Amino acid sequence: MAHVKKGFALLLAAVLTFGLAACSGSKDTAGSGGKKVLTVSVEETYKNDVESIKDEFEKENDVTIKIVEKQMFDQLEALPLDGPAGNAPDVMLAAYDRIGGLGKQGHLLEIKPSGTDSFGDKEMQQVTVDGKVYGMPLVIETLVLYYNKDLVKTPPKTFKELEQLTDDPRFAFASEKGKSTAFLAKWTDFYMSYGLLAGYGGYVFGKDGSDSGDIGLNNKGSVEAVEYAMKWFQEHWPKGMQDNSSADDFIQQTFIDGKAAAIIGGPWSAANYKEAGLDYGAAKIPTLPNGKEYAPFAGGKGWVASKYTKEPELAQKWLEYAANDKNAYKFYEDTNEVPANTAARKKAGEQNNELTTAVINQYETATPTPNIPEMAEVWTGAESLIFDAASGKKSPQQSADDAVDVIKENIKEKYAK
Repeated sequence: MAHVKKGFALLLAAVLTFGLAACSGSKDTAGSGGKKVLTVSVEETYKNDVESIKDEFEKENDVTIKIVEKQMFDQLEALPLDGPAGNAPDVMLAAYDRIGGLGKQGHLLEIKPSGTDSFGDKEMQQVTVDGKVYGMPLVIETLVLYYNKDLVKTPPKTFKELEQLTDDPRFAFASEKGKSTAFLAKWTDFYMSYGLLAGYGGYVFGKDGSDSGDIGLNNKGSVEAVEYAMKWFQEHWPKGMQDNSSADDFIQQTFIDGKAAAIIGGPWSAANYKEAGLDYGAAKIPTLPNGKEYAPFAGGKGWVASKYTKEPELAQKWLEYAANDKNAYKFYEDTNEVPANTAARKKAGEQNNELTTAVINQYETATPTPNIPEMAEVWTGAESLIFDAASGKKSPQQSADDAVDVIKENIKEKYAK
């Protein structure tokens, strides 16, 4: 009933605002001198960047760019309703793992890029589903290793070095004898632990993340990874590290307080460390005990266009324009977010920014997050995969098997053809 009421309210709003310029692809004759209007939705954080590049696009295409401020995920959640009602923006930013679902559901405009030479296969894979391209890559993200330069001179290169740090009395956890905070990682969170699983040979879906019928989270490699994680939970980490709801706060505060030498985290955390006055560094995550590289999810965001836009050609032009070599680097200068555009990324890597370099290097070992709709079931199904084993409730194999069973059952229920 609530959904019916919400749908009616949106329909009524659409009728009331039909003549206004907020609707997708409309003509704002009052403010644009009769020119076509392209509505661009971005978060407040990115508004200045769009402002700085829109003039050239407006002149080249005789169009007015209208900027709408809205949180990215709120905008993506609203698109299925706002689009048909005529209230969606023409173009917007989207996290890669949302693009596949929205594209397959018919809410994103399929595009035919004039050229993709500035992007590698990994970048294009994240905006492509079933051979159809639904966006242009803009930013790459992946987890990295943060380390405290006051506690360790150089970043650890192997997990063996991290294990050796747990013997250092500086990192002894006072409340629990024999436990250490030398190295911390929120492995009860599947997003954080996936790099461990993948490094041992585990995988989400087969065929480069496109085959939901082939789930590799309970194969031999995944189980070996869970067994290794158990070692940290049972031998080294305080019991609180098993609490998925509070572990991240514990990790962040411990690192900021100078009681952890190294942690695994995302580039979004750097601002907090800088604000805290921490002398931190960033590096590639150390090599695993099996000699393989940690392989976290490769994520980020790209420019996409609404399927409901009345200006599809202009929308595609904006996607390519905003993600080109020049503007992708401009976005990096404005936000410090690493470009997906390889030419811009190369230039960014030459700026001697430690975090930028760490993300670029780690991205080489990262695996694109599957962007098919079935991925939604993995996030929920795998949330207890490591916890159940770490807490001693289940064996590593049983924990992995049960997680995969949940994922398979949910996919069967929701996506059965």
